[in-house]
Amino acid sequence: MLIRRVFLIPSIAAAVVFCGFVAARALAPDGGRLAAPQAHAMASRGEIRIIDVRAEREWRETGLPEGAVGASIHHPNGRAGFIAAALAAVDGDRDRAIATIAAMGVRSTRAQAWLVEAGFTRVYDVKEGMLGRHDETGIQPGWLSRGLPVVSYPN
Repeated sequence: MLIRRVFLIPSIAAAVVFCGFVAARALAPDGGRLAAPQAHAMASRGEIRIIDVRAEREWRETGLPEGAVGASIHHPNGRAGFIAAALAAVDGDRDRAIATIAAMGVRSTRAQAWLVEAGFTRVYDVKEGMLGRHDETGIQPGWLSRGLPVVSYPN
């Protein structure tokens, strides 16, 4: 007798985020997460492109991580505009390693899922963000508290 298991996901949006998160975990070690110092070191060596997904207002307030490009998830053209901006940031190379960063890791996780869904293959998340966060792994100080370099916006 064949038994079929059906898992219902309450919305298409939830399915997209769920699928994107699972795919992202499969693409990068440590669940696709990078600590801020690790992301900075990799960007300094040209191994990864950091994409700051915060709003332009936030870039003006704190600056951008050194070596990062801004591509806001609050793009006027929505998700499609954000994906286009991210694609431009990597010169159209969906296989180039990317690290998303936001204020405290919520939007960067969403951006990570969107990018994976759009066909990007090496997407990491700087989960502690620019400002730091407290999560299941403890207190994560964030890019700014760690004293990592920033550049003013517009740079």
